[in-house]
Amino acid sequence: MAYSLLTELNSTRDDWTVRVRVCRKWNSINFKRNRELMSTDMILIDEEETLIHATINKNLVNKYKNLLSEGSVYVIKNFKVSEASGVYRPVTSTFKISFFLTTALQELREGIVSIPINGFQFIKPDMIDSRLNNNTVLSDVVGCLAAIGDMESVGSKWKKRDIQVITDYSAKSKITLWEEFGEKFEPFLYNDSGPYVVIVTSTAVKQFRGEVTFATTYASKIYVNLEIDYITTLIQKFGATFLGVQTIGSSNVNNIPIEEEMFMNRMNITELLESDWSADIHVISLFLLLCN
Repeated sequence: MAYSLLTELNSTRDDWTVRVRVCRKWNSINFKRNRELMSTDMILIDEEETLIHATINKNLVNKYKNLLSEGSVYVIKNFKVSEASGVYRPVTSTFKISFFLTTALQELREGIVSIPINGFQFIKPDMIDSRLNNNTVLSDVVGCLAAIGDMESVGSKWKKRDIQVITDYSAKSKITLWEEFGEKFEPFLYNDSGPYVVIVTSTAVKQFRGEVTFATTYASKIYVNLEIDYITTLIQKFGATFLGVQTIGSSNVNNIPIEEEMFMNRMNITELLESDWSADIHVISLFLLLCN
């Protein structure tokens, strides 16, 4: 059987066959319609470590939800390839994949083909300016954990926890972990000897009061001391200077002026009015929603 690499895909046909691993998988939610499921989304990776975004429309989720597991390798046949467009794209890629009702899957045993378990597109310093307050492409961030804050309420609906990392390009950055991401990132887990190298995928890049910050979205995943070569290198790099994980003081988010709260947590009015919440809007960030 002939297989195509992800770099070979284009939108001229629908009869492609690829061998890929599902390295990340999540559900995209429509808050405007009472948290309705819009789609199941995935990041696929092939043997050349190329990443692509794949989506299963809500009408097909039940057909495929028990057939796809994060971390497994599949042959996937007959799917739509279209140009990647819109905002909140979880990876930089020319194209994206959409499943048909007739898309076929075959799970492969490990070892048949060598495909990495994980794949990332870490943000670099020269990318930051183009992504500030620009939600076209989301960003993967990696750094050494330096500090953790408490869970805090933001407005009447949301909760968050801030962490601070020293990035792989040696900048001190704040990452806001919204809702369950913050709840699961318990400080007591990081009291022992470090360092702890943290990866947070698919974040929104924001600037407030001159500070560049990152925030989780529903496409985010968090990894700590992941066993891959690059992270091992960073653990060794930060090991000599690691001074433990500090505590971040409360940001008093409930005491700030309403206009600043809206800035920190906004989807702007144009986006709210013009968005039709179609299946092409695959990721809705808590960080970008207005607090009522």
